[in-house]
Amino acid sequence: MKFLALLALLFLSASAEKSRFDNYRVYSVTVENYQQLQAIQYLEEHSDAYNIFESPHLNADTEILVPPHKFSDFEELTENLGMKAKLIINNYQELIDEEIKPSRTPRVDAQYDWVSYKNLNEINAWLDQMAAQYSSVASVRNIGTTIQGRPIRLFKISKKSGNRGIFVEANIHAREWISSATATYLINELLTSTNPDIVDISTNIDWYIITNANPDGFVFSWDSNRNWRKTRAPVSALCFGVDPNRNFAYNWLTPDETGSLGASTSPCTDTYAGPSPLSENETRAIESVFADNAGKFDVFLSFHSYGHYLLTAWGHTRVPPADNSMLQTVGNAFRTALQAVNGINYAVGPTNTVLYAASGASPDHAYGHHGIKLAYTLEMRGNGNYGNYGFVLPPQFIIPNAQEVIAGLVGLVRSARTFGYLN
Repeated sequence: MKFLALLALLFLSASAEKSRFDNYRVYSVTVENYQQLQAIQYLEEHSDAYNIFESPHLNADTEILVPPHKFSDFEELTENLGMKAKLIINNYQELIDEEIKPSRTPRVDAQYDWVSYKNLNEINAWLDQMAAQYSSVASVRNIGTTIQGRPIRLFKISKKSGNRGIFVEANIHAREWISSATATYLINELLTSTNPDIVDISTNIDWYIITNANPDGFVFSWDSNRNWRKTRAPVSALCFGVDPNRNFAYNWLTPDETGSLGASTSPCTDTYAGPSPLSENETRAIESVFADNAGKFDVFLSFHSYGHYLLTAWGHTRVPPADNSMLQTVGNAFRTALQAVNGINYAVGPTNTVLYAASGASPDHAYGHHGIKLAYTLEMRGNGNYGNYGFVLPPQFIIPNAQEVIAGLVGLVRSARTFGYLN
C-alpha cells in the first residue's frame, strides 16, 4: 500500500506540469469494418500515446490525436488495415496557443465578455455579480462540492411564479470550453436581452443552469492538460478521473444490441464509467437538482462539443424511445431555427443510431429515470466549413455559436408548446 501511495504521489507531481502538444496531429479516421473498429478500440483501452477524441463506432468517423513519435506507426497501422485517414489538424499546440491568446491580453475595463474563454474563477465571480445585480429574478447556490473542494454551482432565473422549467448542464466534459461559454452567454441574454423571443422564454420559463458541471476537470484543462475530459477523482494508483457523462444511474454500463457498453470499465480510459452509478460528487450534485425539483422540468439540455448534433434517447440501445416522434419534431424545430442564423446544420436523432453507443449519460437519465420528456444532448461547433478545430474552438466563434444555439432554443420552445410543454 505504501508503494502504491508513493507511486500516486510521484504521478501527481509529474502531472502538475502543463502538457504540451507540439506538432501533435489530429486525424479523422473512417471505421468501415469490425477489424478496424477493434484496432481503434484496442488503442483507446491500452495505448498511452494516442488520444481517441470520441469512442469509435462502425461506419463513422472518429478523430485521433497522434504524437510525433507515433507518426510512422500510425501510418503503418492505417495502411495495414486499409483504413482511410485524413489529416485535419497539423499542430494541435498551435490551436491551443491561439485559443488562449485573448485571455492573456490585458484589458483596461476588465469587464466580462465573450471574445475570450474564461477560467473558473472568472465565471464564478461573474455568476455572483449577475445574481446580485438581478437579485429579484436570479440566484446562484452551491449544490455540491468536488473531491478537490470546489463548489458545483446552480444559477436560477425565475421571473414569475408557476413557470415550467428548463434544466441546462454544461461543461460536464472538461475540455469542451465552448459549452460553458455558451451557457454564460445564455444567462446574459435571458437577463438582459430586449429581443421579444428571448424575453418570452426568459419570462415564461424558469431556467436552472449549471455552467460548469465538472469544476476540477475544467481547472485541470486550463492549468495542466487542455485535452482533459474526466473528473479528477483518483481511480487507481496511476490514473485519475471518471467520465461523469457515463456515471448516471439509468442503464449504467448496459450493452447495446452489438454488445457495446458505450463506456469503459478501465479506469485509465476517457470513458471510464466509474466504480458504481452516481459514484461521483459531480453526478450526485446534478441528481440532487432533479430530486429537489421533481416534476418541475419539461426540458433537459446537456451542452457539449463537438459535431453539430442534437441527440435524443437512447444511447444504450438502438430501439427508439416511446416519444421518438415528438423528440424528432421538437429537435427538427431546433435545427431549423439554428440553421437560419449562420447556416450550420445539425443532425437530429437518437444517440446510438446518429452518433455512437453511450450508456449512463445525463439526458438518458433525465428522460428514463426522471420522466423529462424532452431531453437532449447538444454537440456544438468544432469542425465545419469554418475550419477544423475539434475541442479547441477559437474564441471568435463563441458568440456566433451561442447566438445560433439560443435561436435554436427559441425554436425548440415554440415546438414544445405545441405538444403541451412549457406552457
